[in-house]
Amino acid sequence: MHEEDATVTDEKKKLKLGKSASFVKTHLKQLKQENDIWEADFRALPKSKGEPETHYLGLVVALPRGNPLVSMLVEYTPNVNDLADLLADAMRRPMTDSTHRPRQILLRDNSRWEELFPHLKQLGIEASIQNELPNVEEVYEDFLRQMRRAKSSPLILYTPKPTDVQKDYPAIAMWVQCYGHIEIGDQEGQGFVVRALDYGGMVFEDDKPRTLAEAMAALENGLAKWFKDEGIKEI
Repeated sequence: MHEEDATVTDEKKKLKLGKSASFVKTHLKQLKQENDIWEADFRALPKSKGEPETHYLGLVVALPRGNPLVSMLVEYTPNVNDLADLLADAMRRPMTDSTHRPRQILLRDNSRWEELFPHLKQLGIEASIQNELPNVEEVYEDFLRQMRRAKSSPLILYTPKPTDVQKDYPAIAMWVQCYGHIEIGDQEGQGFVVRALDYGGMVFEDDKPRTLAEAMAALENGLAKWFKDEGIKEI
């Protein structure tokens, strides 16, 4: 590796805080803190034939019921910034709960995470190292089962080149870049459900698509209509 490449790699591994990052302590500290415990981890996904890199699924799960709060795909070995983004998303826009800070977060031992611990402490959140994270494991195994059940493509949307996304799905691209996040999932073989959410909650949902392609088209049309109704011009 060239010296310049090594410098870039090292910069990616350093924790980034501030306005350009998802993990902004002044914003997160404004969230209500509840007396709950979360498990958080990244798990390696099975590699497809010919796929050179291992992809990882980041998960945050709330105890005691094991409700998944957020998931995130990364196409490289996760670093401390990925964990910070994962936890910030779980606090600010959880899938199955209201926005809040937890009291404690359980993590597996990983030296890459240690830089984040003092900042969690400043938010009143205790980081605790555990040998096992059974609730994350259960959600991860369920995700793999869904992948195996899918008759077409797995339920992982590998990120295309930005130009492809903006060309094929301009409303979706604008939404995830500037306004919120999306969710697409299989309904146990009964079609797909697709949602668009911002910090205030859900702004669009459709559970009628039968295929992943139909789900993406429905989301694109729904968000395009939302932008039009709001008087927002798409990029």
